[in-house]
Amino acid sequence: MGVYRMTEWESESGWHCNDVSDLGHGSGYWWHAARACNMTPADFIEFLINNYHPDRISYHLGNNCLLYSWNSQVKMREFKNFVNTQARKNNYQI
Repeated sequence: MGVYRMTEWESESGWHCNDVSDLGHGSGYWWHAARACNMTPADFIEFLINNYHPDRISYHLGNNCLLYSWNSQVKMREFKNFVNTQARKNNYQI
């Protein structure tokens, strides 16, 4: 267990970020970022779209999976750094 911390990587669909420290125990669930920022999931999605403008975003209801990515590493990093700052500030443990 530790403070939620997003890392970044690039794939064919762009730049991504998430906590991948313990995927087997759910570190990558998308709602952790919302909780780390003290937002409801709906507010988090709206905040992400309106403030950080991912180039791709989709939600898959069947498996409750939110996917988003950017073409620009710089834009993704702004979001990643914001979430990591909030997670440390709020001591959001996973």
